[in-house]
Amino acid sequence: MKKFLSLILLFGAMSCDSFLEEPARSTPTLNEIFNSESAAVSFVNGAYANMLENDWWQINFFRQITDMATDDGWAGNTEQPRPDITSIAHYNNIDIGSSYFQTFWNYQFRGIAKCNVIIQEIENVDFDEDLKNRLIGEAKFLRGFFYFELVKNFGGVPIVKTFDELLQADVTKYSRSSEQEVYSLIEEDFLDAIERLPLKSQYSSNDLGRATKGAAQAFLAKVYLYQERWDEVVTLTKQIIDSGQYQLESDFARVWNVTNPNGIESIFEVQYKSDPTFRVGGVFGVTTGSRNDGGWNWGVPSSHLEKAFLDEGDIIRLRSTIIKHGEPVFGDPEVTSFNAAPDRNKSGRINRKFYIPQEHRAIPYVQTNLPLNHILMRYADVILMHSEASFNIGNRSEALNSLATIRQRVNLTTDMSLSGDALRDAIWKERRLELALEQQRLYDIRRQKINGTPVINTIFGPNGSFVVYNTQVSDDSFELANINEDQAKGRTFDPSKHLLWPIPTSEIQLSNGRIVQNPNY
Repeated sequence: MKKFLSLILLFGAMSCDSFLEEPARSTPTLNEIFNSESAAVSFVNGAYANMLENDWWQINFFRQITDMATDDGWAGNTEQPRPDITSIAHYNNIDIGSSYFQTFWNYQFRGIAKCNVIIQEIENVDFDEDLKNRLIGEAKFLRGFFYFELVKNFGGVPIVKTFDELLQADVTKYSRSSEQEVYSLIEEDFLDAIERLPLKSQYSSNDLGRATKGAAQAFLAKVYLYQERWDEVVTLTKQIIDSGQYQLESDFARVWNVTNPNGIESIFEVQYKSDPTFRVGGVFGVTTGSRNDGGWNWGVPSSHLEKAFLDEGDIIRLRSTIIKHGEPVFGDPEVTSFNAAPDRNKSGRINRKFYIPQEHRAIPYVQTNLPLNHILMRYADVILMHSEASFNIGNRSEALNSLATIRQRVNLTTDMSLSGDALRDAIWKERRLELALEQQRLYDIRRQKINGTPVINTIFGPNGSFVVYNTQVSDDSFELANINEDQAKGRTFDPSKHLLWPIPTSEIQLSNGRIVQNPNY
């Protein structure tokens, strides 16, 4: 905990730059820094930065690893052996001291600390009350988001609600709150944010990308989804649908198009732009790209995912999700035969959603200089949450109608006679295909249950469906030819521990053991 506290105490200089122009005299107090409308806005802007840091290894790469740890992808890069990455992706001797867990944990608490300062200090600053109310709403939304990221990855974590708690208390006294206690705080924050935040349409173009009422509703709906509180999910998703603020893109290819930032389907996305001087661009197009195309080959799609699209006859979403070696790149006429470097790439495939066509690439084309925004919540996800929750409260027709809405966009018909387990499975399959490679799959297969058993337990393990497919069924020429990444990925999955990631070792040590490790790590 001392480690995350030391990071927290550094944030002020990164959140407000006005005092940096003055010669150093003494350490400014919090009141001296947080003393104006511009300082309040800067603090909020600084909190947004912790959602997806633009450096690849801090938060972005951890998010990529979560997709590697599913049946949708492989670690991918077989040219550079990285057991620190593959051990997590394969559930094999995971290092509980991994810097990926530690850094992700630290950055969430760093963001929480920034939000706590805003919530604690903003009432002491005299400026426009409407703006002040909105900024509090943004801070509440962001704090809810950071705690949601922590609880869904690590389970119960320490709860810190004010900045003074850290300054006045011995941080080694902190211990883990229960999962339910964390969820309760998240719910409180999102509910407060809903009351304070404007609709997307009420923001000026300069403020697009800030948290909105719809974003707070959508994330709260997902919080309820993870807790199987189906009635609340239905209520919130229906409110979003009825608001008229969002639509499905008529063309699926526009969802992740670099020329369509903050589109009609986007509910919340991280804002990136190309700026090689200040390095405020994205990273995913490079880190997931081909090593023969300026990329690093991490987080590559599996043939198992491609087969799921083909089995469904879903060519429209497939071509906008996966680029395969030797084939043209959909939406990039300059590339008629893509080189995915299959000798250095486990699957000979890359993620199309994060790919930037040649004509839209920034110069230099490197990580932290990519202009593609990163979508964290979109309208299709809300419709699918509505479908799943409607099914679980027994409203079959509403579940089918929402399912059909998603499928109609990509010219797929829906069997309106579906019911029971078949309908449930159809909704889950649709989530996989619609949201593939968007860093949603791991959390879905952990929470989805059949007779009380998480779906991930049936995908991985010695007899898991993904393991059996890769070792006994698959005839994929790329994956079988490149055995530098173990074909039996996931056979060592242990359902008694791998439903959560380990608490970073340093946090346990620095808390003098008050923070307890997750089971069986």
